[in-house]
Parts: sequence; structure tokens; C-alpha cells
Amino acid sequence: MNSTVKKIKQNNIELTVELGREELDKYVQSAEDQIVREVQIDGFRKGKASKDAVRKKVGNQYILETALDIAVHDSLEKAIEKDKLEVLKMAQLEVKENSPAKLVYKVVLTIFPKITLVDISDDKIQKKDIKVEQNEINEAIDFICNSRAKFLAKDGVAEKGDRVEVDFEVTSEGLPVEGGISKNHPLVIGDNKFIPGFEEQIIGMKSGTEKKFSLIVPKDYFHKAIAGKEIDFEVKVIAVQKIEKPNLDDDFARSLGRFSDLDDFKNNVKEGILQEKKTKEKERLRLDILSRIADKSSIELPQDMVDEQLNVMIASFDNELHQKGMELSIYLAHLNKTQEDLKKDWQAEAEKQVKFYIILRKVAQDNHIQPSEEEIEQETGKLIQVMVARGQLDQNNINIEEIKNSVSVELIKDKTMSFLEEKYVS
Repeated sequence: MNSTVKKIKQNNIELTVELGREELDKYVQSAEDQIVREVQIDGFRKGKASKDAVRKKVGNQYILETALDIAVHDSLEKAIEKDKLEVLKMAQLEVKENSPAKLVYKVVLTIFPKITLVDISDDKIQKKDIKVEQNEINEAIDFICNSRAKFLAKDGVAEKGDRVEVDFEVTSEGLPVEGGISKNHPLVIGDNKFIPGFEEQIIGMKSGTEKKFSLIVPKDYFHKAIAGKEIDFEVKVIAVQKIEKPNLDDDFARSLGRFSDLDDFKNNVKEGILQEKKTKEKERLRLDILSRIADKSSIELPQDMVDEQLNVMIASFDNELHQKGMELSIYLAHLNKTQEDLKKDWQAEAEKQVKFYIILRKVAQDNHIQPSEEEIEQETGKLIQVMVARGQLDQNNINIEEIKNSVSVELIKDKTMSFLEEKYVS
């Protein structure tokens, strides 16, 4: 195997790897051995079929593709080790030649930037005491009761505590608001889950009645295009319903499933809240640790990684808007902004997230933090079961290696954060 390195820009290098016939023959043998272990062939126990039977079953092309994949992964790892490269990520794999006599490929690598991590042991982070208040338990139980309430048709006017379904249209300065049309929209008067003042306007209306009114949107409203503005509503009440909640007793608790009585149910609710709080406290501690290290350390950020993170953030925000019935282009037009403006606004956050990623990778590398094969196998199995149960995975087309790689990355991240917690949290 021959490998050469060429610097492209800042923290990017181009690695070229060349393999000869003898090495390629070994990778083909490895591919055949792997396929024999994985493929089920009629008349043979799994892993016991002959190579000739396997070749007939899967075809030479599949064997060669598997061999290419093994060759690239194995030789790339060896080349990185030989050239003592500290790699952050890989991209732009390009096969230049692939014949029985020679394999030549190139890959662009982002290597670790200049980085000096600061020890923050002198500034220990304090854990918060976690406890559950009775009012939190009551609110959670009330939510569960509400979710199992019956809705009974009501002939009279809507009152506080009633559930209503309404059709509405929203305009601002005579123009329709993006996502501002809804049919049979449900709400409970008094829950205050809509624009302030909207629910009060519904009080006194009957099923079938219509009404026009205007409201001032809070300045911190999530829909920035209308935040702080006066908007106009046209509303029609489709249904008014009385809410009948179940009695909070032992029978209700048992109806929820695995609870012996009401006390058992309440204890379970308390434990659920406690675990949620512990999870949030863990997230707070981890964010605090990374923020303090990032603020005090010297890290030369690769710009391409910051740009990539910005694109991920934009795509995520676009998806959130779609879920709310809005389009990013229209949202930005209302704000008189472009995607480039949005990237400038989010530049600091993107840089922070890239810093966190680099810190975790560096700490993991310096302290040789790696999950065991057993841990990877165990977590991969769990993830596949969950994904299959949710319909997110085709059982006949599972890329085990891809899932394992994803699981390994998450395990390294979690183990590294646990390492930092032990070191910096008291």
C-alpha cells in the first residue's frame, strides 16, 4: 500500500491511497469469508456454505463491491495511522482506478485544528438538588386525566373550561398570514395555549356562530412575521363541548394499565417526573462543562465545519417551519431577510457547536475513550429493535455497519461526557 498526503486549505488535506493486485486479492478473500458468515443458503447451516455456493447465490459483482468497501475502510485506517493524522471527519471519497490489478482512491480529510484545551478543575461545577414538588405531581396527573376525558355536546354558550372546535382565518394588514388558516381547531378555554385574548373572545359564542376581532400579538411570539403586530381574526365556532373528567380513584389507576391502585399510580408519576428532572440536570451540567472548556480554550475552527453546521441548522429550522405549516422562504420574506442573513445571525451558535464537537473528539482521543465491541453490539441490537418497531427500518435491507458506526459515535460521546463529569462536577 502506498499513500500520499497533500494539503488543500486550512485544516483540509487530500489523502491518496494505492493498493496492488496482491492486496486486492486478500480483500476479495475477506469479502467472501464475510459473505459466507452472513448469507443464508438453502441446504446449508448459516456460515457453513461453500464459497462456490455463495458466489452462485450473490454473484461476483456483489462480492467485488463488498471487497471494495472492506479495502477502502481497512486501507484508509492504515494510511491514517501510518501518516499519524488526527482526523476529525472524512468526505469526498473518489475512486480514481478500480481494476483487478490496482485500486486508487482519494479522500478529503478534515484534521484536528490547533487546539489547547484548558483544565477547569479549579472551577468545579455544582450539581443541583433534584426533588419533586406536590404541585408538579398534581399537574401531571391532571394532564393524564384530561387526556382521558369525555367530550359531551353542549347546546349553550362556550364558557371557561369548555372544549371548542373553531374554524379561523388570520390576516395582517389585509394579507393572509402564513399558516393562519385552520379548520376544526380544538382548544380548551382557559388553557391559555393560543394567542393571548383569543380564548376570551370565544366565551359566550354558540355552535354555528361567527365573529370578527383583532388582537395584538406578543413581541416574543414564535411566528416572528407577526410578533408585536395587530392581526385580524374571522372565527366560526363548529362545536362546543363540556369536558367530563374521569374520577381519580383506584379503578381509574388500574384502567391505565399496570398500577395496583391510585397510590401506585401517583408514585409512578412522581418517579417519572424525577427521572425527567435528572435528565435535564445532566444536560445542564454537560452543557456547562463544554461551555467553560470552550470559553477558556484556544481552538482554531475549520470554516468548512462551521459552514456545514450552519446548513444543518437551517435545514432543521426549515423542517420545524414545515411542521407548523410555514415555508422558510416566505418566513424570511416577512422578516425582509435572506438565508445568508440567517447564517450571520446564527454564526456564533454554529461556532460554539463545532467547538463542542472538537473538544469531545479531542478528549476522547487523548484519553483513549472507546466503547467495547460488546457494548456496540448490545446498543446496536436495541436500536434496531426500536427502529423496526417504529417502522423506521426495513428488516430486509439493514445496513448493520452503518448503524454500528452511528451507535459507536454516540457511545464515545456519552463516555467522554461521563469522563468530564467525573473530573469537573462535584
